[in-house]
Amino acid sequence: MSGTDDEVPPPRRTRRYGAVDPDEQYPPTIADATPEPIAPIAAGDKLARYRVTAVLGRGGMGEVVSARDEQIGRQVAVKRLRVASPTPEVLARFLREARIQGRLEHPAVVPVHELHDDGDGPPYFVMKQLTGTTLADVLPRLAAREYDAMAKFPHQRLLRAFADACLAIEFAHTRGVVHRDLKPANIVLGDFGEVYVLDWGIAKVDGESERAGSFADIDTAGGSTETVAGAILGTPGYISPEQIRGDHDLDGRADVYALGCILFELLALVPLHPRGQAGLASALAGADARASVIARDRELPPELDAICVRATAVDREARYQTARQLAEAVVRFLDGNRDVALRRELARSELAHARAALAIGDFPAQRREALRAAARALALDPTDREPADLVGALMLDPPQTVPAEVEHELAELDLRTLRTSARFGIFAAIAYLAFFPMLYWIGFRDVWYLVAGPAISLAIIAVELWVAPKNPFWSGYLAIAGNLAMFALFAWMISPIVIGPGPAIVMVTLLAAHRRLIRPWLLAALTALATMFPWLLELAGWRAVSTTTSGSAITLHTAAGSLDPLATIIGMAIYVTALAHLAALLSRLQDDERRAARVALQLQSWQLRQLVPKPTSIPPAL
Repeated sequence: MSGTDDEVPPPRRTRRYGAVDPDEQYPPTIADATPEPIAPIAAGDKLARYRVTAVLGRGGMGEVVSARDEQIGRQVAVKRLRVASPTPEVLARFLREARIQGRLEHPAVVPVHELHDDGDGPPYFVMKQLTGTTLADVLPRLAAREYDAMAKFPHQRLLRAFADACLAIEFAHTRGVVHRDLKPANIVLGDFGEVYVLDWGIAKVDGESERAGSFADIDTAGGSTETVAGAILGTPGYISPEQIRGDHDLDGRADVYALGCILFELLALVPLHPRGQAGLASALAGADARASVIARDRELPPELDAICVRATAVDREARYQTARQLAEAVVRFLDGNRDVALRRELARSELAHARAALAIGDFPAQRREALRAAARALALDPTDREPADLVGALMLDPPQTVPAEVEHELAELDLRTLRTSARFGIFAAIAYLAFFPMLYWIGFRDVWYLVAGPAISLAIIAVELWVAPKNPFWSGYLAIAGNLAMFALFAWMISPIVIGPGPAIVMVTLLAAHRRLIRPWLLAALTALATMFPWLLELAGWRAVSTTTSGSAITLHTAAGSLDPLATIIGMAIYVTALAHLAALLSRLQDDERRAARVALQLQSWQLRQLVPKPTSIPPAL
């Protein structure tokens, strides 16, 4: 039953079905006067030997009830007309449905046990009663990712059920019957693995004449999934193009088209065509039936895409010619017999698409499209080295234009590196701070530089601790300024060529790589200017000469009042040792970053080589 249970909706968990909707195919025609309805049947009433137990569905012209066959002791579904004096046309259609369904003796067609038409009361026929749910009920629940639906109706089960429905339709075709109204609402999934095809009321039977307009009585304006009748019989969204055109030589390929639409919806969980009149125009124009294009998150294989495309071809000559062929194609996929030729053809198409994208130009958008197409080609045909080579080349050869995303990532890496440099700057500032007590021991006793030096050191530490985590660039500028001041102070106190150059070289080495922070040439120039600052003052005559030569000797005049010889030698040894350790620490930090980058590149290269295994070498014959 396709489900217009107007008065008594069945429970959701397990529905009981007769073979058809009680009213969908049998409203009065335009030419008919509206018949007088009879009193509705109720639980406890009897129809011959059948005692009614529940009403399954009721419409304006018909009703379906659940009843107990008291002679045999089984539960059945009874469908009867609800009019006291049906017109000959309505009566003929009702009896025709029962006879069509009754002659199709197939496990997927609900059997008709009895047809009652003795003129004593409204006619009715008795069918097997089903328990289960329609595909139309299942698909929205799967689209909503309901756990119980996904567990009960896995992908494999639905495809097997679809193949079974195809074989039932093929059986009908061999008996000269074309269904003409296949849709998810007319396919029932039984609670025990059964599959049933319902609603044979508008089926076309070979050799049976159909008077034009005999079914011209159902309005489609109000319901997007209602059956279209009149010159067009079927449901918008599933009806074939030849049915829409009103072709008189309709055959089983119309049902194949509807089955293809159902398969697409089963895969994509959305309909191929819109509902209502728009579905008719869409079917005539043709729609892209590749479910993987619509449902990109479902990882649908190309074989199923190809099956949907062929089954829903606008030209019926291009479709599967029988429902059996459609069923066999789905079963071949389920059995794991992948269409190798199809996959290779699709792989070649994707590879050509990748090369065409690169031919436009080596720009980020084209390279991205080429990479994705080449990866798809490799997934479709892993034995082909061409897409693997193309993926490898694209991965290893840099593009001519750096993509914006990469620029952003490089900026993030620069920030991370600056924070690493800030940590090193803390160690350097601590070394500066520890150096001033040693200078006091050696003989430097002027208060202003003994205060200025530690103050600069503490300021650098504060900047690296509190400014660097939030704004590495500002901390970098402040740290450079603090270090330049420290180099100038060392040069003033001792000499431009003794203490200041060592830390200056370390700082230039550390920060020269940060081109986003400061240009290397500017950093070198500022460092040299700060270190040579006392000499510039000497050349201008604003400071006493601190460096003199005599023969082979160079004499340095420091700002100390009097130098302790032993303390000076020990202090210089400590200074050289500390400077060597700072240089080693800086080199280690930079090498760690370079090694991490090299390891990442080598791992990427190794992984790319695994895309296509190297051919196994065959040892020469002895």
